[in-house]
Amino acid sequence: MDFRKIFSDKGEIIFKTSFNYIHMINRGFKLCLFVMLIFSTINVLAQEETVFSKLSKHSLGQGEVVIHQSKVLEEMITNFAARNKVSSKVEGYRIQLFSGTGASAKKQSQEVKTKMLDYFPYESVSVEYNAPFWRVRTGAFRHKHEALPLLRKIKSSFPNCYVVKDNGIRLSELK
Repeated sequence: MDFRKIFSDKGEIIFKTSFNYIHMINRGFKLCLFVMLIFSTINVLAQEETVFSKLSKHSLGQGEVVIHQSKVLEEMITNFAARNKVSSKVEGYRIQLFSGTGASAKKQSQEVKTKMLDYFPYESVSVEYNAPFWRVRTGAFRHKHEALPLLRKIKSSFPNCYVVKDNGIRLSELK
């Protein structure tokens, strides 16, 4: 930084700076404004109506709900709800009908999908490619025990099928 001392008529010291220093102060000011904007946005989001405030809201002609619990538990549940709003996918289970690699795996996966839809037209079937694997899966279940009846039903047509955990199930897919 280029500081030069300049004396005024009254003997005061005035600092004269280079343009780069002023530009740096301008950046710092912009950064401060940006940080303040971020914190104000977070504060507004934190003040959104929570499950507890909705339940405790008193409306004319309706009953009143009073919730007695610790603030820590309320914060935990509010944070959990906020995370679920952001993430549209949940952990669940599917039934894997086929998994293969190699030159013919794509063709085989399409054949398995077609066979599944012929035998069980009301079930959803997906073909996924995650290099180097081609996979054919059906169903979308939140818990493993929910997948077992479908597994038993399709086991005669697909003897090698089994239940697998899937972290990418959309909430709209769950039965």
